[in-house]
Amino acid sequence: MKQSLLIGLVPLAMVLAWNDANPTLVFCVALASIVPLVGMMGDATERLAAKLGPSAGGLLNATLSNLPELIIGVVALRNGLHEVVKASLTGGILANLLVGLGLALIVGGMRNGEQLIDRRKLSVSSSMLIICAFCLIVPAVFRLGTSEGTRELSFEMSIVLLALYCLNLGATFLSGPTGLVSSEQMPDEHPETASWKSLSLLAVAAILLGFVSEIVSDALRPTAAALGLSDTFSGIVLLGGVGSVGEILASLHFARRGQPSLVLEATVGSSTQLVLLVAPLLVLIGQFLGEPMDLAFTMFEVVAIVLATLVTRELIEDGGGNWFEGCLLLGVYTLLAIGFFHLPQ
Repeated sequence: MKQSLLIGLVPLAMVLAWNDANPTLVFCVALASIVPLVGMMGDATERLAAKLGPSAGGLLNATLSNLPELIIGVVALRNGLHEVVKASLTGGILANLLVGLGLALIVGGMRNGEQLIDRRKLSVSSSMLIICAFCLIVPAVFRLGTSEGTRELSFEMSIVLLALYCLNLGATFLSGPTGLVSSEQMPDEHPETASWKSLSLLAVAAILLGFVSEIVSDALRPTAAALGLSDTFSGIVLLGGVGSVGEILASLHFARRGQPSLVLEATVGSSTQLVLLVAPLLVLIGQFLGEPMDLAFTMFEVVAIVLATLVTRELIEDGGGNWFEGCLLLGVYTLLAIGFFHLPQ
C-alpha cells in the first residue's frame, strides 16, 4: 500500500524536471521516488527466486540485488560524475554493513532474542569482506605512491574481480550455501503471480529507475551547492543510502521472520557483490563511455570501508547478534557520516 502511494512520485519528478522546477525540489522528489521503484524490483526478484528454485534463485538474487546501484552509477557516469559514482558505491557498502545489518540486529534482537548464525557461513562472509577491503586498498595506495594514473590498473583488477565473482557463482551452484548467495529456497508467498508478470514488473521498474536516476544525477550538483553539501557526502549518504533501500528492507523482513542467515546475505553478501560485480562493471562501462572511472577511492573512503568491515567482522564473528550490537553499528555509521559531512570538497 505504501509503495503504491509513493509510486506517484515518479511521474511528479518527471513533470518537475521537464518544467525546470527548483533543482532542490526536483532532487528531493526524484530521490524519494527511487524508494518505491527499488521496492518493486525487490518484490519481483523475490517472487522469481521463489519460483525458479534454490540455485537459479540464488543466481538471480546475486545478479539483481544491486541493480539499482548499477543503474544509478551508469547514469551518473554518463553525466561525468565519476567521483559521485565512487562515493555512491562507498555509501552502498556502508549502508549495507552498518545501517542494514544494524537495523536488522535491533529488530531481530528485540523480536526474537539473540540471533545465531552458522559459523561456516560467517567464516566465508568475513573472509570475503576482508578480500573486498584489500581490493580497494591496492589502487588507493598505488595512487599515493606514484603520479601515474590508475585506469589501467583498475581495468586489470576489474577483470580479476569479475572472475572471482563468476567463481563464486560456480561455488554457489556446486556447494550450496558456502558462496555469497544462499542456496536456501525462499517460500513462495505469491504463488498466484506468474513469472512473466514478475519479469515485466522488474523491467518496468528498471526502466523507470533509469529515468529517475537521470533526473537525480542532473539535479545533484546544484542541490548540493544550495545545501552546502559536497559531492562526496551527497553520493555517500544520499545516493548510496537510497540505492541500498532494497537490501535494508529485505534485511528487516528477514530479521522479523527470525532468519539471520538471510539477513547476513542481504547485507554482508550485498556489500561483497558491490565490490566484486558492480564496481568492476562500472569501471568497464566507464572505459566504453570514455569517463575516467577507476577503483582509486579517496583515502577517507577506503578508511571508512575498512573500519566498517573490521567492526562488522568483529561483532558477528562469535556467531550471534543482539540489539545492542545493532546500535553500535548505527553509531559507527553516524560517526562516519559526520566525518564525510565535514570533509573538504
